[in-house]
Amino acid sequence: MSYSFKELCCSALRTLYPEYTLTDTGQWWYGKHEVDVVGLTTGETLFAGECKFQRSLLGYEAFSKLQNHVKELRWTPSEGRERNEEYALFSRSGFKTSVQEAAEERDDLRLFSVEDVVEALNR
Repeated sequence: MSYSFKELCCSALRTLYPEYTLTDTGQWWYGKHEVDVVGLTTGETLFAGECKFQRSLLGYEAFSKLQNHVKELRWTPSEGRERNEEYALFSRSGFKTSVQEAAEERDDLRLFSVEDVVEALNR
């Protein structure tokens, strides 16, 4: 089920971020680094997401781990511009307070439930 959830999250990315033109979505891994959801845009923005289809709440450690993996992702926007990173966390069971507070304080982190993904896919 986890793999299917990742695929659905990738498919929903374009609808969840309608203000961007995404050119490609999918998953990325290199050695011990893995990013469940990656979205490349026509601009300088790179989308990266972590998906957890588990019964426990998703915490800040998932966001921290995602940021470390994204550092290894080799993508440079066209014309050599500096990239901008946007993060998304997808969770079946919700989020711990620590990551909810981080999302409230940051402009580059959004949290999505299974219901958010299903709604996006139905638009």
